[in-house]
Order: sequence, then structure tokens, then C-alpha cells
Amino acid sequence: MNYAKWAFFIFLTFLIQTQLSIFHRPLNLSIVLVYFFSLKSLPRSHKADVYFGSRSEIKSTVFGAFVGLLEDILSGSIIGPNFFSKGLTGFLAIVVFTEVVFKWTPLLGVITIVVFTILDGVIVAGSRIIFTGINISILDALQTILIQTVANIPFGIILKPSKFRLTD
Repeated sequence: MNYAKWAFFIFLTFLIQTQLSIFHRPLNLSIVLVYFFSLKSLPRSHKADVYFGSRSEIKSTVFGAFVGLLEDILSGSIIGPNFFSKGLTGFLAIVVFTEVVFKWTPLLGVITIVVFTILDGVIVAGSRIIFTGINISILDALQTILIQTVANIPFGIILKPSKFRLTD
């Protein structure tokens, strides 16, 4: 059942992502999906001063890489940029939210999703420029990343870990 739920989420994400756009710029909802999976795969218990995220990191990284691979295959471009960026996002989301680095707050959720969206856009556009030799306008790439970032901000506020502490 769990695999079917996530397969449905992947399908729904790609369907919405291909059908909707803002100012004729594509949305980047796949990064939100990887972020959401990472939050849901956080460990449910923790001990003080003990790092506990290794199994979660692997699950989240593999899920992100899988989503990125599907996005690369469906995009018709080179395979690799989304694979790498979504896998990296899955890994970093777990590291940020295992309380080794930060405790969750709505502001941190917004900052995290903004950083992940910008990182994803830079990695994908940079990889395509470097490895395919296509000419991408830097201004157009920055406008697309900015619009995707603004569109993803509400998800940073809404999505939160199942267990979190706002204070010590």
C-alpha cells in the first residue's frame, strides 16, 4: 500500500507539473515531492546527542534519485541532472531535519524549500549547459528558477515533519 501511495504521488506530481505553468514557466513540484518524502521518512524517535538518520538518508536519497531519473527520462534530455539534484535534495533534507543541524520552524521550512528549489534549478540548468552544449539564456534560467521558488514557498510552510520540537 505504501508503494502504491508514493507511486500515485509521483504520477500526480508529474501530471500537475506538466499541465500547469506560471507566466509560461514550468513548475518544479518534483522537488516538493522529494522534500515531502524526506520529511515523512524522518525517524520517529531520537536520543539526545546521537546521530540517527542513516536509514532515512538512504531511503530519501534513493527516492529522490528515482524521481529525478523519471523526470530525466520524461524530459527527453540527458539523463543525470535531475537524478543528481533530486537525490542530493533527498539526502540534504534528512540531514537538515534530524535535529543535528536545525529544529523545524515554519521559517526554516520556507528557507529550506527555497534553497532546495534554487539548488535544483542551478544544477539542472548548469548540467544541461555543460554537458549538452545548448545555449540557455542566464536571464531566462534565473526567471524560471525565481518563479519556481515563489511557487514552492507555500509548501515550505505547509509541509512539516511528523515529530518536531519548536523549543528545547
